[in-house]
Amino acid sequence: MSPYLRCLAMLAIFSMVIVLCACHVIDRTTTYRMKESHPVPTRWRRKGVAPAHHTITLRIALKQGNFEELERRIIQVSDPSHELYGKHLSAAAVRDLVRPKKETIELVTEWLDNHGVRDLGFSPAADWISMSLSVKAIERLLNTTYHVYSCGDDTETLIRAPEWSLPAHLHDHIDAIQPTNSFLRFEAQSRRAEPPEPQWFLEGRLPTYEEMVEEDLLDRGHIDVPEQENIPANPTIALACNRLAVSPLCIRTMYGTLGYTARAPGKNGIGLVNYNGQFNNRSDLETFLETYRKDAAAANAAYEFKSVFVDNERDQQTSLEEGLLGGMADLEGALDIQAIIGAGYPTPVTAYNVGGKPPFQGDASTTLNNNEPYLDWLHYILAQEEIPPVISTSYADNEQTVPEAYARRVCNEFAQLGARGVSVIFASGDHGVGRDGYCKSNDGSDRPQFMPVFPASCPYVTAVGATRLVGPEIVAFDARGGFVSGGGFSNYFSRPKYQEKHVERYLQGLDTALAPYYNAQGRGYPDVSAIGYHYPVMSNGQAHLQDGTSASAPAFAALIAFVNDALLAEGKPTLGFLNPLLYSRGAEAFTDVTIGSNFGCNTTGFPARKGWDAASGLGTPWFPKLKEIALGYRYRSQKPWYFGR
Repeated sequence: MSPYLRCLAMLAIFSMVIVLCACHVIDRTTTYRMKESHPVPTRWRRKGVAPAHHTITLRIALKQGNFEELERRIIQVSDPSHELYGKHLSAAAVRDLVRPKKETIELVTEWLDNHGVRDLGFSPAADWISMSLSVKAIERLLNTTYHVYSCGDDTETLIRAPEWSLPAHLHDHIDAIQPTNSFLRFEAQSRRAEPPEPQWFLEGRLPTYEEMVEEDLLDRGHIDVPEQENIPANPTIALACNRLAVSPLCIRTMYGTLGYTARAPGKNGIGLVNYNGQFNNRSDLETFLETYRKDAAAANAAYEFKSVFVDNERDQQTSLEEGLLGGMADLEGALDIQAIIGAGYPTPVTAYNVGGKPPFQGDASTTLNNNEPYLDWLHYILAQEEIPPVISTSYADNEQTVPEAYARRVCNEFAQLGARGVSVIFASGDHGVGRDGYCKSNDGSDRPQFMPVFPASCPYVTAVGATRLVGPEIVAFDARGGFVSGGGFSNYFSRPKYQEKHVERYLQGLDTALAPYYNAQGRGYPDVSAIGYHYPVMSNGQAHLQDGTSASAPAFAALIAFVNDALLAEGKPTLGFLNPLLYSRGAEAFTDVTIGSNFGCNTTGFPARKGWDAASGLGTPWFPKLKEIALGYRYRSQKPWYFGR
């Protein structure tokens, strides 16, 4: 063969190789199969097609490399009977465990590159990829169609795609992509405990004489409470508490933290997370502390806590606009910071204010953030080297509003925090076993069922229910605001081993008539409870009463921070993921709640019983005993068994 013909033959072969390679790439990236379909929750309805040019920040959850090992390690470092108890993992060690395999990263980035998506952001562990794309581009990428959905009175809307697809070869490499089909709402778990505004006020008219008399007879939050300087140093609960207005003094007396002197506040910390534009007004906090924690007010605590702004959130410290003021839009933020500093001073506090509120408000020409705020905060906090050892969050929504794959990935992020020694505290919800009239499955069958809430249902968080009365405490409810402490069993997460014996014992005595409405194999919650009824709250210069697990969760978190203080003062690690401790000997430090139930779904719900129950968990904490137990476990884990004998 002549050199010329040989050259032509080689060129032809080379061209065929290029074509074959190109065909290989095209085949691999265009053979789509449905990855996930999630029903639209009953409260949401489709309004129309989403604007094609609207920009969404998309996040892709890559399959984590060795999460099973992380699960094993978190239990080891959190189980008081294990030799590794308290030996929390470093940020680098956690990232190494969840980092995806090289093949996963290469395949997914190749697919994105083939679609012209090259401006990518990676989480520190490279297990999440983020990018900003138009709706039109995402629809091509995921072979789907986005629509605008509204909830309730159309004041809240989301852009979502209930069903989406991936190339077949990527199904085992991608766990979830959001925002697609998650309808999770960040609902604050608190309710105004005062009577509703009277009809004459709502109608904007002068009241009649009879209406004025009624107004005089109804107390709207200005209820006197005992002051510390007017009672003995070690008061009884009866002296320290007014059951109609639960002050920080009452909480500290009920749970045994009154009189405890923090020994290591400079090494300690506690975090709270604000969503939905909520904020922690320092002026209101100052007024609150001047009334209920004069020692904290004298130390200027209202202006000493740290604020961190995530995803372009603002710091709202001025009075609210008139429209927001009427709806008391900042009550949740006021309740959280006042409860946590009121019960936990002088523990240093960090408030994380998270932007990225999901609703799409209809300006099609504006680039809006349609992120999932839990992810925004989790990605921020997991990237930090130093994190407060306790973090409290007072937000939740029905578990079935979240696709299971997405819920599991978010739960995995909480597990990473636990492995690093962070106690993650969540409110257990404010609607008992579910809101009357909304207790149906979301799978198209409309089967009646109880409605567990997420993230409280995640087995790597500590879910806190609420009680009322000051001795004995009962499962909390308030007929005025429709508040009932939440609890039940997850439909996504199986029962963790650490609570197996407690939950089995409870189920054995449960009314069989409830069986069709819950998953008996699911993770049970709440884990514990604390008082959550009639907290005095200062908001926009006015006093109010608030109910909810939004109150009990930060109060419990403040107590755990004091246990950490005692440990740090002894040079020992903080508690970290709490549940294995709480369900072992730690249960001895809790006062059982045996009265009441978390009614809802037109049923009496789950009853409180002796031991753990799905209405109050293990009960309410007694700080001196929990501190003693925690210090005792640390002592044995750090010295030989024969030391001191």
